[in-house]
Amino acid sequence: MLLAAPVSSPAGADPGDDTSGSEVFAHVVIDSVTPSLVTSSSDATVTVAGRVENVGSRTLRDTTIRLERGDRVQSAAGLRRSLAVDHPPVAASDEFRQFDDLLEPGDSKPFSLSMPLSAPGGLGIDRTGVYPLQVNLNGVPEYGSLAQVGGTRTLLPVLSLPPDRARARAYVDPLEGSGDPDVGPDGSVSANTSSPSALTMLWPLAAPPQLAPGVLGGGTEPVRLISEDMARSVSPGGRLYRLLHALTPVVGAPEGDSSDASGASDGSSSAASAPSSASPGSSPPGSFPPTSTSAQDADADAPSAKLAQSTCLAVDPDLLVTVRAMSLGYVVTDDPENPRSPTTPGTGRDAADAWLTELRRVASKMCVTALPFAQADLDSLARIDDVGLTTAALATPSDVVDGILDVRSVRDLTIPAVGSVDPAGAGLLESSKRDRLVTAAGSVDPARGTQASGRYRIENLRAQTFDTPVSAALGAVGTAPTTPALTPADQRVALAGESPASRRQTATASLAYTAIAAPDRLASDGEPQRPQPLPITGRSQFVVPPTYWSPSDDDAAALLSTATVLLESGTARPAPLPDVVRDLDGVTDAARIVSPSGTATDARAAWVVDDRVAASIRRSAELSWRLQASLVSSEDVDVSPQRYVAPLREDLLRAVRSPDTLTPPARTVLTEQRSQRTEAVDATLQRMTGAVSILDPGGRYTLASERSPLLLVVRNDLALPVRVRIDTSAPTDFDVGDVGVIEIPARGTRQIQMPTRADSSEAITVTISMLTSSGVPLGVPISLSVHSNAYGMPLFIITICAGAALVLLTARRLWHRFRGEPDPADEDRPEPDEHERHLAGATYQVRQRTLRVEEPVVRPEPPEDDR
Repeated sequence: MLLAAPVSSPAGADPGDDTSGSEVFAHVVIDSVTPSLVTSSSDATVTVAGRVENVGSRTLRDTTIRLERGDRVQSAAGLRRSLAVDHPPVAASDEFRQFDDLLEPGDSKPFSLSMPLSAPGGLGIDRTGVYPLQVNLNGVPEYGSLAQVGGTRTLLPVLSLPPDRARARAYVDPLEGSGDPDVGPDGSVSANTSSPSALTMLWPLAAPPQLAPGVLGGGTEPVRLISEDMARSVSPGGRLYRLLHALTPVVGAPEGDSSDASGASDGSSSAASAPSSASPGSSPPGSFPPTSTSAQDADADAPSAKLAQSTCLAVDPDLLVTVRAMSLGYVVTDDPENPRSPTTPGTGRDAADAWLTELRRVASKMCVTALPFAQADLDSLARIDDVGLTTAALATPSDVVDGILDVRSVRDLTIPAVGSVDPAGAGLLESSKRDRLVTAAGSVDPARGTQASGRYRIENLRAQTFDTPVSAALGAVGTAPTTPALTPADQRVALAGESPASRRQTATASLAYTAIAAPDRLASDGEPQRPQPLPITGRSQFVVPPTYWSPSDDDAAALLSTATVLLESGTARPAPLPDVVRDLDGVTDAARIVSPSGTATDARAAWVVDDRVAASIRRSAELSWRLQASLVSSEDVDVSPQRYVAPLREDLLRAVRSPDTLTPPARTVLTEQRSQRTEAVDATLQRMTGAVSILDPGGRYTLASERSPLLLVVRNDLALPVRVRIDTSAPTDFDVGDVGVIEIPARGTRQIQMPTRADSSEAITVTISMLTSSGVPLGVPISLSVHSNAYGMPLFIITICAGAALVLLTARRLWHRFRGEPDPADEDRPEPDEHERHLAGATYQVRQRTLRVEEPVVRPEPPEDDR
């Protein structure tokens, strides 16, 4: 922890003196705490080792250092408050010892502080529990006086205590007197197993959305990612790779590795050694290293079995969709805002395939449940109020997880990404028939006292509670420590100056807290303890790490090893998630929803969509459903309308994801990504509606008759056939018939004949537009200039009369010819002469020559001047 001190501090600065100021002097780094979990077999001395770095600009003189212990943590909130408070109380401490006479800027020197656990002059710990530890550094900065120039804090979990002479001398046999049943004859203190906690530990696998928005599905368009972050995460050494590899001690190594014959991994010892047994960097790219086990670990199946019962994978279906798409090949877009921007080939195909294969193996051997799709925020979904989106966010994820991992996941349990719900989110769950959920203890107010199960009925909902301070401690570990959004202000710990070992120690202590903090069986006077009020979570130990947590190999191994010790010691018992979901059905203890103290109104406004954005998302979702309803499956394309359009709705869910932290940069990124995704989806929907259009023939369209059809050509550039209707607008004396619903082939054209009826002959304008069968306008309407030829009944009568006269005249001429009589119509025609008769019987060539000879030669008149 980085601590600053004013140079005017008093000479005899105590640990609790105000050390706030504008200048940072020293950085105290903890590298190890031994033992990290105190048990009856531990050494009786606690040793904290690390180093001091002068990170300021001034020389530090006469520095002294000591180890201090704070008061026993009394509540889950105290796990964070004891580290966040400015003036931590000191219950026990060592004397200040000389550290260094002169510490120049940039210098770094090691330290090692040891104190007895229970002996006089030590930490004075004689009860199980979780205790704050602080390393305090005093010194004289250049141009200043004695002050606290540095310090750091962590937590020490005490599950049981090793033998102690003073306790052994005071030992009283419980059968003979009022002795403490937890104290043994040798002065050791056993773990309190009278009320074991019910341990359920979720293991989240999720990542911020990486698929580029606005891309249609079903393989009709290349898979586009916004970056290579996912490829790095699933590759050896990446965050998701480490999270999945850490579960090898739980489910066992893959077949063919150097593991025991049963395939089960070792217990607590192998959990602690897993990181060193196979370095991720030593594995081939995209592969998972084997977990080596030894003969002495052959009897460690039971701890692993209990841990496997308690642990459940919590998988974001968006992550599975992304990794599976990557395993089939993908590209990386240059501009996430533009679905048509240039791309570069992706490099993580093999790593994604190997990671997904390993996940299927792990999932087949342990509990799996689905998180909301892309960590969609319940309050935002309630404001959007679209049934289809809500179903896709909460109900469909289980089907996605089951389909990709080939498992049967634990269903009907909602795990809000932000950790709690407000009345709007609760109403959404109730209307969606999602009546079982997990929520933060701070968002529940029991009506008639707390319950040991930590489960409550909130009107028609049934909730399992969990402690957010434990989640905050787990989120602080690893390479990207974060503070969950729900963390109250008085529990927010500055993580920038805490070392990985210090944060890991705090996380394991926080994980152990509920199991260790069982109600005392005896009061201080040795009499049986009266029933003590339980926290809201009761004796349940439902552990929910932050969704995007990033534990290192050592962090994950330490957490799993601690959980195994708790289960094996009897202070905790497995509570499989399927049993928790089943037991929620019988909950009767009433409670109401309250706003957690960590969620201020201005903070919630950072991620809950406003009315304008909600309306925009609602319109886009509705348009996508209507477009999908008009599309038709085709034998030529191996994709259904649902798979084709669903990625757009998934993009809308990604746009309303919950934040993993509430830092100003995170808020900015969240807002920008939301805008990018909604705009890209809107652009793609507009592109889809414009991809089906009527080809404008241009010019003037002339109808041969009043019933001549209009010929149109419709083009469809979509990957699936689409059903459309033609809508026309014309004058009242020109009627265009309805051709009904027409199917336009995928990426093709179709000619359509529109029946017409004209009641007049004139030039008119006909406006023709097109809609899907579900009523979505398509393309751009066209206007045709049509000339109709229609003369009505008079033209019909004239035509009939003319036809009848022609028939009669023809019959008359034939009648006379058949009878050999001259036609009276030819009586006024002169008889042909000999020349005409000769021409009539001559050939064509002869007639031509005769006509040339007979043609008179016409000479032009000479000009008047030449005359």
